Amino acid sequence: MNYNSPSLARVDEPRHGALPSLEHIDMRQAGSDPGGTLIGDLIGAIRRRAIPLGIWILLCLAAGIGYVAVAQQEFLANAQIALEPRVRLPPGADAAAAASAAAPILDSAQAESQLQVIKSVRNLRYVFDTLNLDADPAYADKGPGLIGRFIGGILRLVLAAPPPISPEEAAMRAREMAFQNFSDRVQVKRLGQSYVLEVSFRGLTPADTARLTNSIAASYIRDQVLVHAVSEQRGTEFLQGRISLIQAEKKAADEAVATGVITDFQFPDSDARIVGAALTPLAASYPQTKLIVLLGLVFGLVSGVAAIAVLHNFDRTIRSPGQIRRLLGVDCLVSVPRFKTGRLTDTTAVTQPDTEFALAMRLLRTVLFAAGAKSHQVSIGLVGCQEGEGCSTLSANLAHLMAASGSPLALVDANLGQPDLTRRIAPRATAGLDGLVLSASTGADLPEAMLTPSLSFVPAVAGVVTGRKADPNAFLGTQAMRSALSRLSARRDVILDLPALDASPDAQAIGAVLTGVVLVATLNRTKLDQLSEAIRALHSADTRVLGIVLNDPMRFRKARRLARATASAGMQNQSQPAATS
Repeated sequence: MNYNSPSLARVDEPRHGALPSLEHIDMRQAGSDPGGTLIGDLIGAIRRRAIPLGIWILLCLAAGIGYVAVAQQEFLANAQIALEPRVRLPPGADAAAAASAAAPILDSAQAESQLQVIKSVRNLRYVFDTLNLDADPAYADKGPGLIGRFIGGILRLVLAAPPPISPEEAAMRAREMAFQNFSDRVQVKRLGQSYVLEVSFRGLTPADTARLTNSIAASYIRDQVLVHAVSEQRGTEFLQGRISLIQAEKKAADEAVATGVITDFQFPDSDARIVGAALTPLAASYPQTKLIVLLGLVFGLVSGVAAIAVLHNFDRTIRSPGQIRRLLGVDCLVSVPRFKTGRLTDTTAVTQPDTEFALAMRLLRTVLFAAGAKSHQVSIGLVGCQEGEGCSTLSANLAHLMAASGSPLALVDANLGQPDLTRRIAPRATAGLDGLVLSASTGADLPEAMLTPSLSFVPAVAGVVTGRKADPNAFLGTQAMRSALSRLSARRDVILDLPALDASPDAQAIGAVLTGVVLVATLNRTKLDQLSEAIRALHSADTRVLGIVLNDPMRFRKARRLARATASAGMQNQSQPAATS
């Protein structure tokens, strides 16, 4: 369905010179309509859903705080190792040779290689075995979670059960899983382009975290000492003093691995030295409370706005006058705000002239009846796409507003199926519109009841106070109705409260003899598809659509319920002039 079709934006020339080309008149100031652009529509959608969005953000924030509260705290400790390759002289070399020997050069590739040596299984396995971490519950296999157990149970039902394993194999698997959990907590990185490597370990307690970090660093130093010890033993001459020094270095490294304490012992036979031992962390590093709370807040905001944008993209409900103009190409004559002070009646526009509702009705009166000079009377029908659009209340207030200025006007309740105006204004009328449309005579006039010297009313059904209903076969498009309406509109302006398009085709049947029809749509209720089809249906019946009135339906529906309750409870006591034919 093409809502941008030029046929929807077409406004016919005024019939009989009654109405000039209508311009948009809105009760709000220019630029205050948030629905003029797609971004404006999205902002309006966010405003409408501000409460659900706020609740969603709070839920995401609460989820982040809840995760921080229940998550296992972890501590992080760091140790730094500086790579310093040393000059290796053959056994028996004198001091002069040592002074003239050039220091070896260490390149980036060698630095990266040493990084991998620290993370190697051989280096970490020595720490793991020396400290008996396989018995530490912090690294033991916790088993599959709830979802894992559920999936495993399903697989066991579908597939054949796996063969049982021996206790020795189960113990070996548990040990390997503990080592994997331990090694996953180790991180080694190079600090920039320097030859300093930083060893990090995440532990569950501050003391264990610092101890294990230092043990890993000391294990690497021990490995370097052992490498050079092997090279010394391969020399042509065996120096007892040299071997004793290497054994002392190895013993010191073993003690550092076991205790997790780095001493000031020098390791001249190692190409690296520990320049920063790991200190006991003072606060937990994981979970990162501020980051998680911030992420929860940002995630809630972004996901909430994204969900609103997706819902808005598929939402075809009318949200603003600008949306009507942009998507349908039809002007919104006026936007009627929600009535906030007391009960909305048929004469509110006259009795409460300072309200926003009264201002909107005066603007509608201006755009329909005083947009330019007119040579004779006009007849305008108000019709909605569905019941409950507020056409009856708008028609009555517009009629009383016109009559208050002295302009002669007739208000016609043409809604035979739901004669709400008749129930409120003339429930005791003895003649109604239903009798005229069922008559074969074309000379009868509409049954008017004079409410004021300048305002008359044509009831839809006679005797509505007794519960009488119109004949379902009554049709407004009869020749008798057309003739009577033409004679009435020759004497005064006429406003017709027409039945909703989804309830009756009478608006299409009589629209061709009217000056024009105003479509009434309700904010946040009427669909764009409904409005588009209504415009097409009216145009197909040669009915001129003057524009669209957008209102807030909440108060209209409340007023309608109150009016019906009043009519059923005590309308018999009202004193209204009886209609005469």
